[in-house]
Amino acid sequence: MSDPINLIVPVDGRFRHLGPDVCGRYVAAAGGTEADAGTMADALQKAVATVTAGASGTDGVELDFRSPDGVVEVTVRCHGKSSVVTQALSASPST
Repeated sequence: MSDPINLIVPVDGRFRHLGPDVCGRYVAAAGGTEADAGTMADALQKAVATVTAGASGTDGVELDFRSPDGVVEVTVRCHGKSSVVTQALSASPST
């Protein structure tokens, strides 16, 4: 289990890569494989696109990373919308 991380990224397209980049590193730190990190980063990128639809350039995207019990969870919030992305870590033992 990794420590929780809270990240706020500007909606501006120049910063969109930061969430998926941090996500990939967080999954690796939590014990996930490279494939887990890639899958989760792709899903997070889609969730960010969904919740930022209609947001202005002054809005921020809030990303809350958690890793309870062999799973990484990221809650994405922006402009009154939210989404949760979850990825089971294949390197973690099943319970």
